[in-house]
Parts: sequence; structure tokens; C-alpha cells
Amino acid sequence: MTRTNGALNRRDVMKISIGGAAALWLGLPNAAFAQQTQIKAAWYGGQDTHDRMQQAIKLFTQKNPDIAVNVEFAPFAEFYDRLPVQYSGGGAPDMHRHSMTYLFDYTKRGLLADLSPFVGQTIDISALYPGVVEIGKDGDATHAIGNNQISVALFYNKAKLDAAGAGALDNLTWDSFRDLAIKLGKAGGANHYGVSDNGGFLGLFEVYLFQRGKSLYKGDSAVGFEKADLVDWLAYWESLRAEQGAPPPSVTAESAGFQNATIVKNRSAMQIGWSQQLVFYQALMQDELDIHACPVVAGAPDNGHLIRALDFWVIPESSQNKEAAAKLINFLLNDEEALGVLGLTLGGPASDRATAVLAKTADAPSTKVLNYLTELRKTAPSATPRWISGHGELEALMGRLNASIGFAQTTPDAAADNFLTEASRILG
Repeated sequence: MTRTNGALNRRDVMKISIGGAAALWLGLPNAAFAQQTQIKAAWYGGQDTHDRMQQAIKLFTQKNPDIAVNVEFAPFAEFYDRLPVQYSGGGAPDMHRHSMTYLFDYTKRGLLADLSPFVGQTIDISALYPGVVEIGKDGDATHAIGNNQISVALFYNKAKLDAAGAGALDNLTWDSFRDLAIKLGKAGGANHYGVSDNGGFLGLFEVYLFQRGKSLYKGDSAVGFEKADLVDWLAYWESLRAEQGAPPPSVTAESAGFQNATIVKNRSAMQIGWSQQLVFYQALMQDELDIHACPVVAGAPDNGHLIRALDFWVIPESSQNKEAAAKLINFLLNDEEALGVLGLTLGGPASDRATAVLAKTADAPSTKVLNYLTELRKTAPSATPRWISGHGELEALMGRLNASIGFAQTTPDAAADNFLTEASRILG
């Protein structure tokens, strides 16, 4: 396995032994190592997440010397390329991070253990925010416990907005946001754009739907919106691309990864993503970034910005070390030292306890995220809907169709028909 300049090789999943191996390095006899319960933990993310998770797990093994932890990690796509193979081959980790994008595909197939026997015993959930646990429940069973609470957000380069005379972002509607994006795109000259292209971002489309009184899904087998909603959405982003408000698909295709984002590469003034990502973008830039709620449909009853867990801790049903894995989950959720180490790398804090810990040590970008979530809760919907089995396929489909419109290979109307036909097949 190779790494270049500290980056993870995309073809490999890095493995590092922490805890048990560290104990051997410290000179403990082999007999002591043999008496330890050995578990494997895994997660996805960027380098910041990898570094912080390793630090947190090292703390866990120091405080729980009877448990050794071997870890695996990779970028999101590579992680989910590997995970199905591990489950089918009997080599799944004893506990791992799971995105709601694919969570219910695994739940539906009975692959995840019920954590209910550990809740209130090994795993303390008393301090967690609403939606952190509820999304992972299926009747009386709890198959997943959230490790964050996040929402979508708009990030913007303050200097670029000031230079363009953009003014305050108060009362930002989708119409005024389009005008702003086009203005910022043109102010930056050729090959510069107002905002990243988010026509294929289902998470943002869900916000747009909630503002219209609709939902992304209805039950476990159907979408919760009409064709007209999707046509309007896709046509909106096409109108932005047409006037430098958003980049063409050829540019978007090159912007995967935080380091390649259009806002980082100085090719856009704004970027839309998940709230905690402000910290990752800011670390790659000199210009100061700020954070704001995304646009709102004029006259909407609330801002539609759902605040909930999108990433979870799970234990496979096949694990032979569920109790030890549950102890690690509890540690990552509740240990104040671990919460301080993790910061916002997994997302916004999942509990008041985590919020209080981070408020003491947060740097400027992290403080902006914490304040954003606090303010957003005042006008956000109380609902915490979950994505359903098949969401991952639909997310990929939406991205392809949005790009096809940008390449003039299809129209918003035809793309909407295609999406709904495929959604019926995938969800049915």
C-alpha cells in the first residue's frame, strides 16, 4: 500500500493497528495481548477524519486496555466499493460508520445488529438530539445510532461578495439567489462562476421540496413529489449554467473532493454542501469563508433545512464482538476528551454535551458552524425524515441527469420523466 504526500491511495484502504499493537510496542508480553478482545472499526472520510478518528480510538484503547482496535478507512466511494464485499465474505468490521445514503439497503437485508440490548446499558443515548437515534429505529429495533446532526449550508467567499457589492444575504430566495450567482460569476471574469452546480444534489433538492410542502420520499417505496417539482429544479440549475451562475458539467466533473472544489480552486464565489464542510474548505483557502442558510421558496412556512443525523455507527449482525464494539460507540458519542478530539470532522455535534465541549475549544470556522446550526434550529422544521433503500442509486441518477442536461444531451422535462421511471423501478 502506498501513499503520496500524505494522501490516501484511491485503490487501497489503509489499515493501521491501534491499541493491541501499540501495547505490544510498549513492551507488554504476548500473553497480555492475547487476553485482549480484538475488534475492527472502519469509517470513511478525508484525511482530517482519518487523523482525528485514530486519535480518538487511541484514547479509547488507553482507557479500555482490555480491547484492541484494528482500523480501516478510505474515502467515501472506495469505502462503499469495499463494504459489500466485506459483508458478503464474512469480513465486515465489528463496528463502522454508515451513511444514510446506503443505511437502509443494509437494514432491509438484515445485515445490521439490533443495538437495543446495548442502549441504556453499554450505550448512553440520553444526551443525543432528536433524530440522532430515531432515524436508525425500525419498530422496536435500533439498527443505527447517529454520530452527528447536520444540515445543508451555503458557503461564500466574503471578499468576492464584497468586491461585487453583493450586500447582505438576508431574505435570500431562489430567485434572488440566481441573480446573485450570475452577478458573482460574471464579476470574476471568464471561467468563473457564482456557485457550484448543485442540480444533482438530492440533499438540497429535499430542502427545496420541503419549502414547497413536499418531501423526497413517501413511505418506503415512492417519491413524495410531482414531475413539475423536478422539472422546475433541473431547469433552475440549467438557467444558472447558461449565465455563469454555475459551472458547466465539464468543470463540475473535475471538482470532486474538497481540494478540487470550485470555491477552493478560485473558480466560484460560493459553494453548497453539508454545514461542517466549511471547516474543510477553509483549511484549504486563504480567503475567509462564511456560512449562511440556502435560499428559501418565497412564502415558505419554514426554511426547509432539515437538521438530523446523516451518518451513523452500526454493528454488523455477523460481529462476534458486539459488546466491545458497543463500548467503542458509546465512547465516541459521550467521552468528552474524544468529543474534543473529533471536533466537527464527523459533522455537527450530536448532543448538547458535544456542543458544550466544542464551544470551549472551537476555532473560528468551527464556531461559525456551531452558531449556524444553533440559529438554524429556530426556524427549521422539526421533522427528521429518513432516506430509504435505493437512495444511493437515485442520488447517482440525479447527478447523471443533471450533467446530461448541461451537456445538452437531454432536457429538464425528459430528464424528469427518466428519473421518475427509474425511481419507480428502484423503489418498487
